[in-house]
Amino acid sequence: MSDQPGMETDYLREKRQRLLDELHSDSHYDATETIAYGAHDPFDVPVCACEKCDSTPAMNRVQDRPARWMMICECGNQVKQARRRPWEAALDWNMVNLANFHYQDVALFGLSTLSQSDAHTRLASIRVNLELRRKVVGLSRVIGQRTREIEVPGKKYQERLDAYLQWCLWGLRLTKEKG
Repeated sequence: MSDQPGMETDYLREKRQRLLDELHSDSHYDATETIAYGAHDPFDVPVCACEKCDSTPAMNRVQDRPARWMMICECGNQVKQARRRPWEAALDWNMVNLANFHYQDVALFGLSTLSQSDAHTRLASIRVNLELRRKVVGLSRVIGQRTREIEVPGKKYQERLDAYLQWCLWGLRLTKEKG
């Protein structure tokens, strides 16, 4: 990166355009099984039972400024790191308490009728799409805030992409072949 802001912005524009070209390419379109994730609100996360005691953990605000959240079970089981948003804390918990939840019960991505292998393939393609979209949004926010030449995507839109990606990663963990 250069010390000159104009050159750095030009680099960001080029990088954003490359990502948009990839996102809109025929090969990416063909490789992405779906972009229709379902009607379920990605911020509404079901909480898996604790693998140690089979109880349902509680959502706890563990810090006030800034607010941080963590799922803590009555048996003392908890994840290592507190999160900024309750939905992140719930998905973090779910990522390490996989035994009591089946991939076909994931409310997003249309997995209910798919085999484990097909569900994994679908989720892998969705992950690539979501990661590309998150990168484009991040670059668009920076460029838009610096230059006002493009509309700045909203923070809630970016958070929604983050939530979909975390659900997708959870689904990929649930569909991972055990062996």
